Amino acid sequence: MIAQYLPEFNLFNLLVVCIAFALGGFVKGIAAFGLPTIAVPPIVLFMSLPSAVSIMTIPMVVTNFVQMMVSGRIKSVILRHWRLFLGLFIGLPIGVFMLSAVETQYLLIAVGIFLMFIATLEITGISFSFLGTRENLYGPLIGLAAGIIGGITTLYGTLPVFFFIALGLEKDDFVSAVSVMLFGGSIFLLLSLQSMDFLKPTEIAYSVIGLIPLFAGMWVGTKVRGRIPQATFKKFVLILVALIGVIMIYRALF
Repeated sequence: MIAQYLPEFNLFNLLVVCIAFALGGFVKGIAAFGLPTIAVPPIVLFMSLPSAVSIMTIPMVVTNFVQMMVSGRIKSVILRHWRLFLGLFIGLPIGVFMLSAVETQYLLIAVGIFLMFIATLEITGISFSFLGTRENLYGPLIGLAAGIIGGITTLYGTLPVFFFIALGLEKDDFVSAVSVMLFGGSIFLLLSLQSMDFLKPTEIAYSVIGLIPLFAGMWVGTKVRGRIPQATFKKFVLILVALIGVIMIYRALF
């Protein structure tokens, strides 16, 4: 029935989206981020990058809103990190413009190598806690860079996640900060993509139907997170950051 109104819609692509969303939702339930990291690569195997980015926008808005409301601490997070958020919101439209106008291969490779490098250092015990001493300076710069990267790849949360780790946030505070950041960013990303005419009815259909397996995966992941100690949680997040770096390099090369 859907295919009658949307000729480009097909069940195989929908199956790919649903599987990718379920896996991405599971990871997001554990770490509070990582949905596009896990979901976009398999979708890109069968659809274009702009389509994959567009398909992610509605689920990102909905899931980040739910996670933000559940985690709480919204006011305190905004008061502390508003400079980072401002940089992020400025950078996202720039990145979306670059998605259609600029060759982004070398940017993805450079960012991927950087993420792998810093995550590996943190895992081996070399700390970047010095960022916390100049939080008001580094925050907006990291937000701006994250916004540009996110407009191209949807992975705008990676650099702020690393920044929050460097600040030494506890697990619950970390989840709250990430949730607020991701929700605000997803709204700006959605508006930016819509203004550039990337968000089409077929992508919207995939997004809405895919919410069902996505929330199922998130529910399971949230249950798992409640059983993970702080040290294990931090290591899982850092490994996920390194994985994002690998995926960025792979996308750029292949």
